[in-house]
Amino acid sequence: MTFETRRIKLDIPDGPEYDQVRDMHGHTVTVFASTEINGERSLKIGSRTLQLRKVGVDEDDEGTMDVYRAESISEPSY
Repeated sequence: MTFETRRIKLDIPDGPEYDQVRDMHGHTVTVFASTEINGERSLKIGSRTLQLRKVGVDEDDEGTMDVYRAESISEPSY
């Protein structure tokens, strides 16, 4: 079984609840394409899970990628 991957760019909003993941703003990460459902996906970063919504498309030297904005963040889970 082959899993297709996709590069996405993260848009992390301002707000104290996002302080622990703020340094991920503008970063590009690789995710499994199949984890997107209707323009939404979740992404685990450290002990928190971000709920993301597709908000646009960006291009760089390596091609086109979707931009996802964090809509909510979970409490830390250890």
